[in-house]
Amino acid sequence: MKKSSYDYFDVEYTKKSLKYRAVRGGGIIVLTRIISTLIQMGGVVALARLLIPSDFGLFTMASVIINFFFVFQELGLADATIQAPQINHDQVSTLFWINVAFGAAMTVVLIAISPAAAWFYKRSELTLVIIVSSISFLFYGFTAQHQALLKRNMMFVRYSVSDLLSQLISTMGAVALALLGFRYWAIVARPIFYSLSNWVCTWIFCRWRPGLPKKGSGVRPLLNFGANSVVFYIVNYFINNLDKSLIGRKYGAEQVGYYGRAYYLSAYPASQLSTPLFHVAVSTLSKLRQDAGKYRRYYLSAISVMSFLGMPASVFMAMMSKELVYILLGPQWSQTAELFAILSLGIGMNILSASSGWLFVSLGRTDRWRNWGLLSSGIMVVGYFVGISFGVKGVAIAYMVLTFSLTFPGILYGGRPIGIRFREIYSTIWKYILASVLAGAILFHLKSLAILENMIVLKTILSLVFYLCVYLALVVLFYRGIAPIREIVSLFKIMVGKRHQEEIN
Repeated sequence: MKKSSYDYFDVEYTKKSLKYRAVRGGGIIVLTRIISTLIQMGGVVALARLLIPSDFGLFTMASVIINFFFVFQELGLADATIQAPQINHDQVSTLFWINVAFGAAMTVVLIAISPAAAWFYKRSELTLVIIVSSISFLFYGFTAQHQALLKRNMMFVRYSVSDLLSQLISTMGAVALALLGFRYWAIVARPIFYSLSNWVCTWIFCRWRPGLPKKGSGVRPLLNFGANSVVFYIVNYFINNLDKSLIGRKYGAEQVGYYGRAYYLSAYPASQLSTPLFHVAVSTLSKLRQDAGKYRRYYLSAISVMSFLGMPASVFMAMMSKELVYILLGPQWSQTAELFAILSLGIGMNILSASSGWLFVSLGRTDRWRNWGLLSSGIMVVGYFVGISFGVKGVAIAYMVLTFSLTFPGILYGGRPIGIRFREIYSTIWKYILASVLAGAILFHLKSLAILENMIVLKTILSLVFYLCVYLALVVLFYRGIAPIREIVSLFKIMVGKRHQEEIN
């Protein structure tokens, strides 16, 4: 149905066949994110072979500064728009102009502090890198509320296609610049290409157009909601980049380049799943918060699927870290493999941990999200400073241990207002964890036989097939049947439209 500007604020129709819309939306986003991940990983492979580690290290140093300001790009106002029970055109228009103003302000601030960042890292090139990179903020400010309306209305096809096209354009542009010899500028240009493309595509797919901001439009509760979210995003960003800052300061660009690639390879697949599902989950769960029982069932069903997929991915990538790094990055990145093995162990838990944000935001309790961010960040600061004394590997181990330690407390704290218990979570995921670990142990034993040692690609493919067969067999054994697999197949049928929505209301 063609939607006018004001139709975007009538979302009653989304409450009908909610499971159908949520599963289809999640399926669409996951599918496009897989394609997007392949595009981006292709870009990583190409850039890793065209550039040198110090180019990535230089951009990683700049990213620590630049990405911090992305915390402020939406001010938590996109989340506020998505989860609000009721919202109107004047409110979203006011939020739009607030986003635009802050985007421009962040550009100015980054330009002002760029010389200080270059002094801190003792790299004069960083001044111009940060100035050029700040352009992205101008584009993001014009995009946030349009994307929020697409997500609120569960129009995930439009949102996903916009993102996919932007990823393709930015990756092609970055590789082209690298081929032309622009070195680290190819990496710098990639997010700029993305933000510009995403602005254009989003405005094409979302026909809403903002009016002028209005005083007294009733945005104060939304601003308070966003303020608490921003506090969490600030401390979360600080923690996510403290490890790279410590390594860059103590060991230099080359070592942070190796660590940064290992971190990227381990964190990117998880973020490409958890980040888009965040919006699907918040849009869905926020419509169920008046029904605690149904809310919990939806949440537990979601983390069951995520664990079914995420836990085996985590173990397999850790077991095959050497081969994967060789294939994706090339032999010159061999120092990354050991770090990647350590960090990969936390992929499954990272995906699960991200679901705590669904709870905080969908329940409208970003005050609790803020509190959890402050507490967990304090614990992680201590862990990183202990880890850095043991070198780069020590930081990787600290990251992995902290991820495991903080996942369940975060979920329980976020789910407390709706009555989520540890026993429910544990009973939902423990069999997937055990099956993943046992399949990994069997694969490790097989690898020790040094079969196909000189045929790395074939070895990796056959290892994946073997691992999945063992993992699925163990899941069937533990569940005494194929119920989990049948559930995954059922969800897949919904995603591709094989089951009518009325069957699953």
